[in-house]
Amino acid sequence: MTALLSLDLTPAIGAFDARISDAWRISSQEVGAAISFVNQYQRVIAERDEMLTPAIRLHGATYVDVCEKRLPWALSVYLGHVRRISDAEAEMEARGMAFAKSSYAWGE
Repeated sequence: MTALLSLDLTPAIGAFDARISDAWRISSQEVGAAISFVNQYQRVIAERDEMLTPAIRLHGATYVDVCEKRLPWALSVYLGHVRRISDAEAEMEARGMAFAKSSYAWGE
């Protein structure tokens, strides 16, 4: 009974935490999708006045409006992923956890 009372159940500094590494990994994967949406919305907005044929626009006016409304949301999603990546990296560095600095670093 006294042995149970003396156990320290707090995580050790430098201990691996799967929640942090999962948050980093998932956000790292999702940031690419967020960039794709931002690029798509920006491209559609930029091509607003381009014509497919002399009578047909490349993008419909309603789709351009949707893209204009979704662009701020897509940017906030992107920034949220970047923030989670930064927070996770700071926490992993503080704990001494190893993580890749780039997608090419895992093979080293």
